[in-house]
Amino acid sequence: MKAALVIIVLLSVLLNGCSPDPVLDLAEVETRARMGEAAAMEQLVELLAGPDESVADRAYAVLVDLGARAVPVLTDGLTTTDRQQREYLVAALGTLKATGAIDRIAAILAERSLQRRYVAAWALGEINDPAVVLPLIGALSDDNPEVRRYATRALIKVNRPAVPQLVAYLDTAEGEGAAAAIRALGDIADPRALPALLAKVESPQRGEVFLALGKLRDSRAEQALVAGLADPDWQVRMNAAMALGPLGGPAAAAKLRTTLDDEVHVVREWSARSLEMITGQPVVYRNSKGEMVRPYNLYR
Repeated sequence: MKAALVIIVLLSVLLNGCSPDPVLDLAEVETRARMGEAAAMEQLVELLAGPDESVADRAYAVLVDLGARAVPVLTDGLTTTDRQQREYLVAALGTLKATGAIDRIAAILAERSLQRRYVAAWALGEINDPAVVLPLIGALSDDNPEVRRYATRALIKVNRPAVPQLVAYLDTAEGEGAAAAIRALGDIADPRALPALLAKVESPQRGEVFLALGKLRDSRAEQALVAGLADPDWQVRMNAAMALGPLGGPAAAAKLRTTLDDEVHVVREWSARSLEMITGQPVVYRNSKGEMVRPYNLYR
């Protein structure tokens, strides 16, 4: 029995001594990387693909902390096929606002086979350079709703420099792509978007258009919004009523008084709320229980 135990111990020692994967000294790798050693930075990039999430997170944090010094090795690593590693790399380059990596990240965003490519859209928004606008616009019609959502948010972050290309895109855009562009233009709220938005008031995206026009707060949109109060789609009527509050005048007030009797209670509620904003007077409407009440003030 004792002989067998000795053999087991000896085998364990031999196997551990001959292991091709010695225990990683991450602190030592970090120190060398901070001293500017390229090989150590490359080793940190390799660790981003490892199974130990805590090690990958620490390697990521060090690479980001290295700043511009790490950008070349991070960019070179984008050729990887490892999903986890690629996402870390893209996120790091976005955080570091690495303009030199825009084309490589844009290529990842355009690769429809990658399920989590929305990380690339987020990164381009963080880089926030005019060069990211076109690839982000290209992602507005993506089949993946998360990609569309992140691309829209990124364009909003780029803000006014994105407006001319968004307006040009909207001229021929359809479906989800058009809706995303309209949402972006609404949140950016640049007056240059007004003609392009008004050109879409009879499109299938008219509900999104009305919300965007409300955010622009331009009285030149009043006529289109008043017409929208008669739309057969109750959600479109609600959006038109909602948008008229910040920009409407006498014509809007007159029409909103008629939609206080709309068949849908949320249309009645938003009509009352916007009418109060326009007139400065209290307004009551019939709620879903048939009670005559004032609208809840969302702006307190």
